[in-house]
Amino acid sequence: MICMKDGYHVAVPSKKILEWQELELGVLIHYILDIYKHDCHQKEKIIAQEIPPQSLNPSRLDPAQWVRAAKDMGAKYAILVAKHGTGFALWPTDVNDYSCKYMPWKDGKGDIVGEFVDACRRYGLLPGLYYHPTCNGYYGINNDLKYDYKGEMYQSYVRCVERQVEELWSRYGELFEIWFDGGTIPPEDGGPDLVPLLEKYQPNAVAFQGPKSWPHVTRWVGNEDGLAPENCWASTNAGDARYDGSAPDEKAGVGDPDGIYYWPAETDMPNRDHTSFGGGWGWAKGEKDKCYSPEYLLDCYVRSVGRNSNMLLGMGISTEGDFEDEEQLRQFGALLKKTFGTPDMYISDPEPYDGCVTIHTDLDEPIAYLVIREDITSGQHIRQFSVSADGREIYRSECVGHKRIIPLGGLCAGTVDFKVERSAGDFRIRDIAVYEKRD
Repeated sequence: MICMKDGYHVAVPSKKILEWQELELGVLIHYILDIYKHDCHQKEKIIAQEIPPQSLNPSRLDPAQWVRAAKDMGAKYAILVAKHGTGFALWPTDVNDYSCKYMPWKDGKGDIVGEFVDACRRYGLLPGLYYHPTCNGYYGINNDLKYDYKGEMYQSYVRCVERQVEELWSRYGELFEIWFDGGTIPPEDGGPDLVPLLEKYQPNAVAFQGPKSWPHVTRWVGNEDGLAPENCWASTNAGDARYDGSAPDEKAGVGDPDGIYYWPAETDMPNRDHTSFGGGWGWAKGEKDKCYSPEYLLDCYVRSVGRNSNMLLGMGISTEGDFEDEEQLRQFGALLKKTFGTPDMYISDPEPYDGCVTIHTDLDEPIAYLVIREDITSGQHIRQFSVSADGREIYRSECVGHKRIIPLGGLCAGTVDFKVERSAGDFRIRDIAVYEKRD
């Protein structure tokens, strides 16, 4: 939906997308077969041939432990990679024989996806599932190769994709987010026909890089570094959300303030640095020292959630099936709560005078952060703003959206002014919060 305001286009979010933006922080959990065959350099077809499910019997596989670690961090939603590039399914699929059904784990009666979804509901996180539709080593389908997408071979693969996602979307109840890594090929170009399946089984799901006709779509931020661009608009004119992550794409992250699609960005990053196995997304023994520090993750939070995006932190599961880095997430969660738990000043629904809200900062400590939230129920209207301290401008930018966190670095001032310089019609500020500098 689009509204015209003073010559601007204002895209309007769905209620489900507004709910998604409220969550702010999630995790993306990778238990993938690549970790059992590091020397293959993630060549999915080789891994699919050389690692049969019968060889996998992790001694500590516990999806509830993964979810508890995410909960301790403060995540509000969790996404499990149900099928990555190797084609191995973490649920007992009926489509082929490459799944957890053929593992010795739990005598072949285990269901990793099912246990994950149950744990999410038990611990109060909203569950989501990742399915890679355009890469599958079991079938010899790889993004690096070109196919006749409408030919018999690829169409046979497409039918398998449709059957597998139907299993995922019909067996586990309502899913909050469905993740399409690299996006989806439209059916008119030879890709799977996913919209009817979404409509039938998951009509309320948010779709990351989903079909453009879907009403609840989010997009890639343009990198895997946990950093949104300074002005990260929720709307875009891209026309699709099919970015494969193979190269940074600044334009994808910025979006377009006058864009016709309200597709906010999701900012993903692994919990270990990019020199780790699989760029940090996969686990490898002896790389625990490559975990990002809690302070670094807090900075990424400020530059993702604090720039009108959601932050999605990767969790690499070990070959024994546990998440080794839970202390990292626990410490990050504690730091996040300490920094942004309770504001030292809070103004709800302020009434600007000539576009300006003046904050009289009667505080004992210097100011670390100023946090602004725009009322975005009818879209983003603020297009430019400034911040002044004791009458002197100290910051100027454009996008506010769901949340804008402005680091002030220990500012001492009697008054702080937040002024909207330009807007697409009338705007409304949801609230303003001030956070003192913590020791």
